[in-house]
Amino acid sequence: MRLRVMTYNIHSAFGRHGYDLDAVYRAIEHEAPDVVALQEVDFGLRRTGYVDQAKWLARQLRLHVFPGPTRRSGRYGNALLSRWPATFTANHDLTVWPQPGRACLEVHLDVPKAPLRCFVTHFGLVPQERMIQTAHLMERIIGPEEPETAVLLMGDFNTIPRSRVSSRLRLRLTDAFSVAGAGRSATFHTRLPRVRFDYIYFSERFAPLSCRVAINQWSNRGSDHLPLIADLHLGP
Repeated sequence: MRLRVMTYNIHSAFGRHGYDLDAVYRAIEHEAPDVVALQEVDFGLRRTGYVDQAKWLARQLRLHVFPGPTRRSGRYGNALLSRWPATFTANHDLTVWPQPGRACLEVHLDVPKAPLRCFVTHFGLVPQERMIQTAHLMERIIGPEEPETAVLLMGDFNTIPRSRVSSRLRLRLTDAFSVAGAGRSATFHTRLPRVRFDYIYFSERFAPLSCRVAINQWSNRGSDHLPLIADLHLGP
């Protein structure tokens, strides 16, 4: 079974020319993904017209939606869009005090070929904060995986190239998962992409087919990040 997976930090739909949620929708629709991991989503905030951006995008794309707020107000954070319904959802706290709220959204999707565990997250800006979040994620949230389990870990990991802490973080994740498009695929900033913050990690049930940055006429208008896409084969 072939899946197209996207991770996209939509920056509350503020792009090069101001607020443009329609551009975010068009950028996603153009690529026709099966699963979309979103970060920096507004769930009815005043600054974006009280629109629940995840629900609005899901309606436009005709996908299921699963929110994962990262702030106590519940109005900002991560979300997952999917072609399939869920059998389980949970939102795990990854906040490292005194830094701003962070979380990891866990969604188990009822995919026809096999159950699929999806994790969507957005790590912090401070290096040591990210190391604590990585340890918590791998040891307490995801845990040891059985070989037959299909797992996707997607999001904005805020890794800085040539950083010692970021290298340790990536090694910790790649000990457990493969990474789509390793060493390539700059996603930030849309004006001149030179840095990769956004990643798609997958378990051994998947075989990678391709990975690319989604550059189309809308993707550089709705955010300061570009979407990252991976085509994966889900095997037995």
